[in-house]
Amino acid sequence: MGDVMKIVIPIALAHAAVLAVILLAIKYVLKRDTRKAVATVRQAEAEVRKKEEGIVRRIEEHEAEFARKKAEADEDLQKRKQESEREVRQLRDKTITEAKTESDQILKRAKQAEEKMRQQLLQEAEERSVDYAGQIFRMVFSEKMSGEVNRQFIGELLDALEQVDAASITVDPTKVEFRSSAPLPPDQKKRLQNLLKEKFDADVPIMEKVDEQLMGGVVFKLGSLEIDGSLRTRYQEAVAEVKKTTPG
Repeated sequence: MGDVMKIVIPIALAHAAVLAVILLAIKYVLKRDTRKAVATVRQAEAEVRKKEEGIVRRIEEHEAEFARKKAEADEDLQKRKQESEREVRQLRDKTITEAKTESDQILKRAKQAEEKMRQQLLQEAEERSVDYAGQIFRMVFSEKMSGEVNRQFIGELLDALEQVDAASITVDPTKVEFRSSAPLPPDQKKRLQNLLKEKFDADVPIMEKVDEQLMGGVVFKLGSLEIDGSLRTRYQEAVAEVKKTTPG
């Protein structure tokens, strides 16, 4: 018995040491990957802040230009008014009216230009936010987790498709387009094909085109039937909702 223990105890100690080394290695890898992900997120946040600062600066510059043009318009209006006072009353009133109209048009155009630029900058910021969200999603989530998210999105889309009123939809099998962020799982692909056959009498092959920009889910079009169940669209909708609830 003592001889056996002499053999067993070193082996057990060796196994424990190997296990401890493996655990330390796993802990190190997890910490390293987490630090990289956090650093990437912080870099993305810094870029977003830089973009926002640029947007604010451009708006301020445009507001300064707007104020300058307004001052010029007011000065021009005043000159026209002084000149018209030297003329007959009828001509003076006419000149004032024309100057006021011109001033209003200048202000209106300047305001329209300011709003157009503001909307354009906001749109660029929203699109960049969605792109950042996609990059963060791919960095943080493992391939297995991304696959589960993708499967959940496709499942929700198929559930929604089952509730669609087929009587109000025309499906043209000759105009078929399927896009997905990754190849569809065989069971979900088969379910989609069965749904199209049963609800819309559309016996079409599911030949999806992989589009990683979708981030997750699937988008397809069959005639007048168009369904977007992509994660990218969800992000865009979320950005729009946040925009509605954010002051200014």
